[in-house]
Amino acid sequence: MTSNTESYSRDDIIADHILTRLSVKSLLRYKRVCKSWRDLIKSSSFIRKHFDNESTGTRKIVVKFGVDYETSPLPTRQVHLYLLPDNIISGCVPTHQRIYYCDGVNDFRNMVGPINGIFLLENGHFLDVRFAWWNPAIKQCRVIPNIEFDVEENFEDCCRSLGIGFDKTNQDYKIIYFRTFNIKFTSVVYPKIFTALYSTKNDSWKFLEPNFSHESQISSSQNFTYQNGVYYWLASSNVRCDKENAYSVLAFDFETELFEIMPGPPIPGEYWATLVLRGKSIAAMASKDMSKAMTAEYDIWQRIGENNWIKVYTVNPQIPFHMPNGMWEYDKYVYELTQNYRLMCYDQNAKQATSLGFDFFIRLLSGFAWPLDYKESLFPIPLRTENPTEKDTDEYFFRKY
Repeated sequence: MTSNTESYSRDDIIADHILTRLSVKSLLRYKRVCKSWRDLIKSSSFIRKHFDNESTGTRKIVVKFGVDYETSPLPTRQVHLYLLPDNIISGCVPTHQRIYYCDGVNDFRNMVGPINGIFLLENGHFLDVRFAWWNPAIKQCRVIPNIEFDVEENFEDCCRSLGIGFDKTNQDYKIIYFRTFNIKFTSVVYPKIFTALYSTKNDSWKFLEPNFSHESQISSSQNFTYQNGVYYWLASSNVRCDKENAYSVLAFDFETELFEIMPGPPIPGEYWATLVLRGKSIAAMASKDMSKAMTAEYDIWQRIGENNWIKVYTVNPQIPFHMPNGMWEYDKYVYELTQNYRLMCYDQNAKQATSLGFDFFIRLLSGFAWPLDYKESLFPIPLRTENPTEKDTDEYFFRKY
C-alpha cells in the first residue's frame, strides 16, 4: 500500500521531471488521461513551473499581416504566425512552421507582447479601436471593453502609443494606452494627452493624467520593450534638432501606475531612433541613413543601470533598401526588404545577412511583419464571467470585431 507521502512524492516527480518538460499541445492532450492529471495541469503552481522550465525555452516567431491580391474572387487580408528554429545559422535559410493562420481579416493593426505567453491584439483606427487578449497556445481569446475618450468633433488622429504589463502585487494584466489628436485642417496638436489604463482584474478602463508634454513624439519600439513590470518608449521633442541628447526614455510602471521620464542615449536629434530589447536589457537603435542600400549603419546603445548608456557597436547589414524590424537575442537584427517584403536576419558576430526564407511575403502587400520572442504557456486569460461569449474567439476578433 502506498502512503500519502509516497504518493505526493511520486506526483511531484511526474510533474517536475516529466510533465513540465512537455509542450502545451501535449499537455492539453494529457489533461484527458485522468482527473488527477487534469487538476494538476490546470493548477497555477504547475502552470508556473512549466513556464519557468528551461526545457520549454523561448522561441523565435514571425508574425505577418498583409493583403494577398492574387486570391480570387477578391483579395484577402491574412494573419500568419511562424515558428523558427532555436538557432539560426548564418548563411543557412532556416525552416519555419506555420502555427497560426487566419484569412478574411478585418482592420488588424497591432500585436503586442507576449507576457506569460499572452499577446494583446489591436484592431481599428481613429476612435473605433478594439483590443483583445490572446494566448495562441491554448487557443484562448478575450475581447476587452472599448475605451471612449471625450474628444471634439474637429479632431483628427495624430499619434497613439500602447504598452502592456503585469502588476505582480495585484496579479493583474494591464494595458496603458495614450494618444494625441490634431485640430482638423491644421497641423496643430490639441494640448492634451488622452490616456487610459485597463485592468483585466476589474475588466474596466480608467483615465490617467500623464506628466509629460503633448508635444512629445513617442516612438514605437522595434520589439517588446518591457522589463520587470515597466514598459519603455523612446521620446523626443516634436521639433528635431542637431544637438546631442535629443531623446529621452518614457517609462510606465504597472504597479504604481505612474509615468517617469529618464535620460536617453546621446543620440542627435537628426537621427531616426527607437528602443529594442537586447537580450533582457533595454537598448536603443539609431541611424542617420536608415534604410539606405548597402551603406546604412545602425548604432546600438545599451542601457546600463537607470540612467547610463554605452555605445556597444555599429551594425552595417550591407543589404538592399530595407526597413529595420527588430532583433532577437543580443546580436541578430531583422530587416524587411522594401522591394519584395522578404525578411533578412543579420548576425553582427558573423557579419553576415541570411534570408529567413519567407519568399511568398512578396504576395502579402500593404502589411507589416514582427519578429518576436515567444514562449508558449498554459496561463489562462482571466475571465470576466464563468462562460466566455461567442465573441471571445480569435476568429471573431480578426474577422468581425
